[in-house]
Amino acid sequence: MNLKEAFQAQNKLSDLMDYITRYLSDEDNVMTVTEKHLRSKALKGQADESIDVSCKAEEGFDVGRLLGIWEELMAERERLGAAISKAKAGMDFNLDGAVDGNKSRRAFLSMLQELANRKSTHELEKGEGRGYVFNNEGNQTPYFYDIDRIMTIDYDRNKVRAMVKELQRKSDEVSIQIDEALLQTHVNYTPRFDLAGTNKFLLEEMMTK
Repeated sequence: MNLKEAFQAQNKLSDLMDYITRYLSDEDNVMTVTEKHLRSKALKGQADESIDVSCKAEEGFDVGRLLGIWEELMAERERLGAAISKAKAGMDFNLDGAVDGNKSRRAFLSMLQELANRKSTHELEKGEGRGYVFNNEGNQTPYFYDIDRIMTIDYDRNKVRAMVKELQRKSDEVSIQIDEALLQTHVNYTPRFDLAGTNKFLLEEMMTK
């Protein structure tokens, strides 16, 4: 399989393991609740009865088997991880560095776009200012005036736009390199499990093996 398929398989294995963890974290799925109706103690001749009132999930997985499957999936994920690491080590460029670099570029680009679109503005706030003067009688009285709120950008938008263009070009270039590497890099790994299907379906299949 290629590197893209390997990452997809790795994600599916992790998803299955998380599914098992969530299932086992639900108390209802790991406990059997039995109510014993002690009728004979209240009235002679009445039969006692035990009733299972458990609220287990529809899947009803066997807990012991599920624990074992999690361990199998963990071992498989580690085996796949080792194969991926070996494949990446043989590449002619740093895939992890390229991916992380593009994440940083895209995050910065989002902010740059906002800067590029920002404009200097002003807003007249009528009657929002207040001052005080003394009248002819010597009393302090208020008066109100307009405030012109002026907002001016502190940078050259043309330079920002040029930076946006260059970062976008570089990001697209690296994205193409990443996509090509994912499709062309071979990972020496043969899946032990068929990972096509829902988590419920896959675990039900594993339960029978």
